[in-house]
Amino acid sequence: MKYSGYRVPILYDPQIPRRDCDDNRERYSRALLTLFVPWRAVTDLCDVNQTWEDAFKSRQKHISIHSWNIKENIQLLHECKKDCDEHLLQVITEAQTDNDAIDPVLLPSNQEY
Repeated sequence: MKYSGYRVPILYDPQIPRRDCDDNRERYSRALLTLFVPWRAVTDLCDVNQTWEDAFKSRQKHISIHSWNIKENIQLLHECKKDCDEHLLQVITEAQTDNDAIDPVLLPSNQEY
């Protein structure tokens, strides 16, 4: 089967996981392979007896420089969000020492790093 144009896969996960979180290494590797390595069948990305992390390591040479920059920018966005959340928690902690009542709406809803 030959496509007449390019196709872009859509991931149904909430976001591409952080690369520096050990719990998400398999999801991270699977997401990057799916988005940035050409494939038609899952076995083009990951062999049957292979982890997604190992598959990513062996196939990362197929990721273009442009796609690699996109991957790095995604990680940078994760780091910026983490820094922003940490700063907000610091501001909230300082505010609590001044005033024990804090509006729960100000607390970040997602603390996953």
